Amino acid sequence: MSGEEFVIAMVAIIGGIGFAGFLFWNVFSLIRQWINSKSGKSDINPQFFKALGEFKKNTERRITNLEAIVSDLEEERYRLDETHETMSDIEIEEEEVRSSSNKGKDDDGNLRNMLNE
Repeated sequence: MSGEEFVIAMVAIIGGIGFAGFLFWNVFSLIRQWINSKSGKSDINPQFFKALGEFKKNTERRITNLEAIVSDLEEERYRLDETHETMSDIEIEEEEVRSSSNKGKDDDGNLRNMLNE
């Protein structure tokens, strides 16, 4: 075996051992994480729970504010619809009164004409 073949063989052996070690280390860490997740042992920071609680409170407050705004808008829309309906009813009634008063005037005018004749 010449010097060049020996160097190539040593690099291949060292590279193979390094790659195999890398694979075994990753498999071992995956198994360790799986065991930790099954055991229920969780190392979650209490600050995370505090931040999560604050986020929940802020979200609920925002939702409550949005619900209040939406309900106010719906009430306003309902009032405007009622006012519009009332106004249109009043206009219809006014037109009916005008038309009936015009008919009465025509009848009165006809009656006067008849009496005058």
